[in-house]
Amino acid sequence: MTKSSDNINHPGIIEKIEKNRMWVVIQPQSACGNCHSKSYCGMAEVAEKVVEVQSFRTDKSYEPGQRVTISLKKSLGYRALFLGYLLPFLILLSTLIIMLGLTANEGLSAIVSLLLMVPYYSILYIKRDLIKSSFRFFIKE
Repeated sequence: MTKSSDNINHPGIIEKIEKNRMWVVIQPQSACGNCHSKSYCGMAEVAEKVVEVQSFRTDKSYEPGQRVTISLKKSLGYRALFLGYLLPFLILLSTLIIMLGLTANEGLSAIVSLLLMVPYYSILYIKRDLIKSSFRFFIKE
């Protein structure tokens, strides 16, 4: 069993339930400002977020409007940070340095570096279902 400190927890309200999936509305709280996970969580910047939860106990009764706490493993938060921010930054920076070394043209180097973000984010978009399946939220009991 995972420790509570290994997870990111957010209170929410069940919006909708269909078969083995439920959608939970999460609203950031004032406590987000003091949370130790705020640097990579991203919940403090959004007004309201709907999260799909596929892992929940079917032997327990859930209803729309019910308050629940959802959890995500902290390591998955780091993976999201890496895919969304760190890897594109590394691609951008390394391309810029390599292109500057090859061409000595700052404008061209910057344009090529920025253009490489198009295929990167296109690949992320195409693989979104695969990425989504690895980010599993669950209901904390």
